[in-house]
Amino acid sequence: MDHWQPLLVSADRIAATFTDPSSGIGRTFFLDVDSGETVSATSPAPTGRKTIAGPGQFLIGSQGYGAFTTGRFGRDGAETARWATHGAMLVDKSGSVSGPELENRLPSRSRFRRLASDNSLVDGPALTGYYTSDPAMDCEGTVVFWRDGKLLAVDADLTGHELFAMDDSRAVIGRALLLSEGSVVVSLDNEVLVFRTPLGPLGEGPWPCGEANLQGNPLLS
Repeated sequence: MDHWQPLLVSADRIAATFTDPSSGIGRTFFLDVDSGETVSATSPAPTGRKTIAGPGQFLIGSQGYGAFTTGRFGRDGAETARWATHGAMLVDKSGSVSGPELENRLPSRSRFRRLASDNSLVDGPALTGYYTSDPAMDCEGTVVFWRDGKLLAVDADLTGHELFAMDDSRAVIGRALLLSEGSVVVSLDNEVLVFRTPLGPLGEGPWPCGEANLQGNPLLS
């Protein structure tokens, strides 16, 4: 099974990804929760990030060997949309999808993107550097994450804000945790950095952060 995101469960559907570690090629199988029967499966492709997009709906990313896409799959397992991007995408309470692109390339061509309903991309700010934390989204739709030695925030209008910067290119970066009263926590190697920001509490969409807040972001009230 894919060690990164083996299983996602949404309503009565499971998305289970299996990846060949020698090649990075994998497939995602959509299963019925009650019967365990396979509803559908994706074609073999380079694996990428997965996201719960709504009840029984998933975003399946593919990155590598020239692939750089994200597809939306409905409850019947059929692909209903596809975008020419891949990244750590978040989904707000209205179903809007956005996040920082993740591409294995330097110099960076990545941007913060919003995935529009017509399969087009809406450009946010350009992103320098390479390594990126898992982002988190607050209740107003502002996304916060660490990249290239900076704590960055992109608001709902796709305006970027630099909240903190230092000369730091460490590669081992944990997820960005959005805690109470605007506190943001990021781990860099063996250090934990805590920032006070004007952000609100974690958003209530189906995927406001990595792990959809099940394990990845212990929001404290």
